Amino acid sequence: MKIIDVTSEVFEWERPGIWNGNHFYGPGKLHKVTIYTDEGITGTGWNGGTAAERPLHLMPGYVEYFKPLLIDQNPTNTKKILTDLGTNMIKILGPAGLNTQVLSAINIACWDIKGKIENLSIHQMLGGEQKRIRSYIAGGYYAKGKGIKELQNELQYNINELHATAVKIKIGSQETGIANDIKRVEASRIAIGPDIKLMVDANCALNLKQALEFAKELEPYDIFWFEEPLNIYDYEGHRILSESTEIEIATGENGYTKEHFQNLITNNAASIFNVDVTICGGYDIGLEISKMAETNKILIAPHGCQELQLPLAAATKNGIFLEYYPTEVDPIRTEMFLPALRPENDGFVTLPTRPGIGFELNMDLLNKYKV
Repeated sequence: MKIIDVTSEVFEWERPGIWNGNHFYGPGKLHKVTIYTDEGITGTGWNGGTAAERPLHLMPGYVEYFKPLLIDQNPTNTKKILTDLGTNMIKILGPAGLNTQVLSAINIACWDIKGKIENLSIHQMLGGEQKRIRSYIAGGYYAKGKGIKELQNELQYNINELHATAVKIKIGSQETGIANDIKRVEASRIAIGPDIKLMVDANCALNLKQALEFAKELEPYDIFWFEEPLNIYDYEGHRILSESTEIEIATGENGYTKEHFQNLITNNAASIFNVDVTICGGYDIGLEISKMAETNKILIAPHGCQELQLPLAAATKNGIFLEYYPTEVDPIRTEMFLPALRPENDGFVTLPTRPGIGFELNMDLLNKYKV
């Protein structure tokens, strides 16, 4: 089997603005890569589809750059393609960035082809350790006109309608400060009660002094994890923070390389990795990171587009959560992926056995928003 063509498309649509501690999320965006083979089997991978604010419109240029290097390659040789287009191109493209994200989409598309050839889901090909996995609802963003009551209503909706047993909110706004965020945390705990797990996410907005203060203030509210408290490369700061609190420290959603996660391990910087297959290079690297984490007794809770992260989240025994973005983050999300993925009554998701990714993009919908 050989690759005969590679195409790239970008889609963008309007939605209500939301933000975290550092970044505003405006229009919804998605970048799609399609790989065609000489045997008529195609594979699809993508970036975005959640709270994406990355410059996805630049990605087709990288696809065109990679295209001549992909033509005539066997798409099932996913590790070779990663080496050829990733490791071997570091001197030209650098070790990480948009090029790595595009390579991730290419890798995902190749795995989609592999699954269709073998009539297996990517989850099964990655090891398939867990048949079901617990979800948590990502949300709690800052938004215009959204106060304490609106935050509480959102969390209660997540529990009552989406069967959440765990929820996450944003903290770290430099405008409102720690005191206001602790009020939001307190209100969240009141809204969800004592039995629902509560996570907080600073999205790298804090310095070490602020993170240490936050951790101390958060302790009375039974926080399950404190996510991305610091700049991702502040390994020493993560170690100091981890040693100072009983709250689990989670990070890794912006980790582009396996070496980054090895540095986190070496520095005892975190106990939960939020590895993202659309960032780290795809499923090959994602699985290596997950197994490396398992060896070091670190848990996995992948970040990002749930349809793509699901196979990895449940591939190994140390996967504990699937991050789930509800339609409140993006109103068209329930129609964008087919079939629709939704937590079951106990908050768990059952892994599909459909070949490849097991989900398709709804092109009848997306073509209305093609850039």
